[in-house]
Amino acid sequence: METETLAELYVKQGLIGRARDIYRHLAEEGSERAKRRLAELPSAEGRIAILEELLGKVAARRR
Repeated sequence: METETLAELYVKQGLIGRARDIYRHLAEEGSERAKRRLAELPSAEGRIAILEELLGKVAARRR
């Protein structure tokens, strides 16, 4: 059962991806509160960009 309470437990545990999945599902069902909370959750985009840059540097050094 997917609920906002479960999603918040995931957030507190650092499992943002799982929380996003639940909030996304609730938002698709029409929950405005879930839509707002989904927009508030931190994104991994910045971290991914840093890791991609680092991998690019590693690959360049190996050549």
